Amino acid sequence: MIFVVEDDAVLRRSLVEFLGLHGQAAEGFESAEAALEAARQGCPDVVVSDVQLPGMGGLELLDAVAALDPTAVRVAVTAHGSVPAAVRAIRAGAYDYLEKPVELERLLRLVVRATRERQSRRELDWQRARGHASDMARALMGSTPAMARVRDRLAALAAAQGEPPPVLITGETGVGKGLVARALHDSRLGADAPFIEVNCVALPVHLVEGELFGHERAAFTDARAARAGLVEAADGGTLFLDEVGDLGPDIQAKLLQVLESRQVRRLGAVRTRPVRAAVVSATNVPLGRALADGRFRPDLFHRLAAITLPVPPLRERGDALEMARVFLADATVRYRSGPRHFAPDAEAAIRTHTWPGNLRELRFAVERAVLLSPSDAPALAAASLALHDLPPPPAPESPATHLVARADGPVEVTLPAGGVAFEQIEKAVLRAALAAAGGNVVRAARLLDLSRDTLRYRIRKFGLEADDG
Repeated sequence: MIFVVEDDAVLRRSLVEFLGLHGQAAEGFESAEAALEAARQGCPDVVVSDVQLPGMGGLELLDAVAALDPTAVRVAVTAHGSVPAAVRAIRAGAYDYLEKPVELERLLRLVVRATRERQSRRELDWQRARGHASDMARALMGSTPAMARVRDRLAALAAAQGEPPPVLITGETGVGKGLVARALHDSRLGADAPFIEVNCVALPVHLVEGELFGHERAAFTDARAARAGLVEAADGGTLFLDEVGDLGPDIQAKLLQVLESRQVRRLGAVRTRPVRAAVVSATNVPLGRALADGRFRPDLFHRLAAITLPVPPLRERGDALEMARVFLADATVRYRSGPRHFAPDAEAAIRTHTWPGNLRELRFAVERAVLLSPSDAPALAAASLALHDLPPPPAPESPATHLVARADGPVEVTLPAGGVAFEQIEKAVLRAALAAAGGNVVRAARLLDLSRDTLRYRIRKFGLEADDG
């Protein structure tokens, strides 16, 4: 709908009739007050208003319409040669302006272009919102107990009062950790709050500090202007650190300082800036192994993993066929392929495949089948899925304690993240010494630089067998 606001009855009627003849629904108003009252009942797509109106002015009307609907296209009509009025209109947010006498063809072109752009923006916003919502729904749907536990944990976190605790999301590649993080953000802070995703793998090593923490002008050679970092951009929202285990040790130390102090200092800056952001991180590899190897700081781990949220792989969810049908319904609409369904052999393949790529692999397999299958074959066969028979990721090994002793050097001990009882280490050392000494207590005591009585006491303590001769 196009509102034409003009106090000249002849001109107003001419503009409305001309637009109507060219397929544009238009309604005329003799005053800004009448147009505004109608806009409150239903905001128009386009408002074409004279600037000089009795009572409320045209620019005031355009501002009021913008308050009702910021996407409404506003066009100002000014007297011939009134450049200052045109400038004021543009500065006030008008889409364009027309001079009197109004050129009807130019008005039509302007209206058509403006309505097309507005419709395109609407469709893009709708598609983004729909894709965002549907992706999150796919990541969290499923009637299995495994997904019910994930949803219950998300609901509990969303209902928690006060400052949101840090959350570490774990799971294999493709399970939807990023979508779960976004769902957690939306439920806790709302979709309008900043959600800053940091892909820790993709950050260039030589730029990672500036990207995360920002920099001041002339902080380094190419720093021509000051720039806020990703951490600072997350203020008031969520900072999502994806694949956090790939951060280098230097950046880990600085990130820990930022998270603990809630302040960030840009490169080249003297003063710090406060940052209040919820922190969500994700990893597809067990951080316990990185802790044991010394590649990840324990203090940062405990700072990030106040609450752990595991996302199960698809093979453990037990709903691969259910999810495949969801992806199939979406793909048939997206590619306009007509109704499709899975043949019995395809359903069997979906149930038995290990899905090492999880939801991402499943979605692409379904889309591949829809695109490559003949249009006259509504039943999708197993061959159309083109599944790759890759072995599932190996189960993570239980962390072990490693001890290496050299005659001319220090003893090196690697402990698991969860720690180990000292008596277990002591017992293992005694076993190794007795084995090396063939079970002879005297020789074993020499190997450990202990007296025979001390070693004998410890052998009895742990119930070990030995030759006391």
